[in-house]
Amino acid sequence: MTFAPLKTEQLESIASRLKAFAADFSHERLLEFSERLGALNTRERDRLSTDLMACYAVHESNEAFSLLYELNQEGVLGLIYHHLRRSFFSVDAQDILQEVFFNIYRYPKNFDSTKPSAFRNWTHSIVRNTTLKYSRKAQRNHVLSLTGPYRDGESDMPNLEPEDVDGRTPLQESQARETNEELVGAWMLYLHFYQEAYRCLTPREKRALYLVEVDEMPYKDAAAKLDVRVENLKMRIFRARRKIFTIMKYKFAAGEAASDCGPVRHSRAQSADAGRAPAADGRMHASAPAVEKLTSVRKTCFTSLKPKEEAELEGGA
Repeated sequence: MTFAPLKTEQLESIASRLKAFAADFSHERLLEFSERLGALNTRERDRLSTDLMACYAVHESNEAFSLLYELNQEGVLGLIYHHLRRSFFSVDAQDILQEVFFNIYRYPKNFDSTKPSAFRNWTHSIVRNTTLKYSRKAQRNHVLSLTGPYRDGESDMPNLEPEDVDGRTPLQESQARETNEELVGAWMLYLHFYQEAYRCLTPREKRALYLVEVDEMPYKDAAAKLDVRVENLKMRIFRARRKIFTIMKYKFAAGEAASDCGPVRHSRAQSADAGRAPAADGRMHASAPAVEKLTSVRKTCFTSLKPKEEAELEGGA
């Protein structure tokens, strides 16, 4: 790693900042280097960078790291270009430069400042490893072209194109579509069972559950709106959720989805035909057999799931 010559305006700025930094930390050698910064030889430049890195490792001074970067960025960049000449794949040298100084910034405790050229050797190792990592990554992200295997017929080297890492094969697309369809079907079945279980709740339980879970109303506000105590509201919500859980668990275990859909559709069709009949038709007020059956099923469901006190009151009525 060779040091690039500093410009006149850059030299004056770095020298003044280095002098102020050396005075703050009472570093005599840095103070001496700041007075003749433009005339330092290679060994003295190595010692300057090593001392700045040692100060940064001990005091974690941002000014020390800033001076270190400005003094060495050109030399590190030249070393990166030297290593990239061995790489066939296109790699951005600025990205490697940023990664190198990021590693220097993160791991100052690993630096050993006993030798004058410690910073040069340590940085050289970081540059070599980082460049190799980026070159291997660029190699993994390239594939052989299927359309143009050779570059204009002038070279035997294969034409390389960047790999679309986000792209999916037709098989993956088909699998993803089937998975989404299965997921939608499962959710529709779940919602169907939940709707059937919700219909088995009492009006008071439906109202309480709607206020708490749909409107997201606090228990205190919902209890005030229903004119009940908070404890009673919580018990009502608990019973409603327990009923829904029990009914859905039974339906999932017994697999009654298909048997439930038939009577419901048939009853809706019969109700629609009865509504379109003339008003003078006496059969308009008569219940179809399927409707009577569905009504009896729902009545049994309501009666079996109501609390014991409510069932006895309705039976007495």
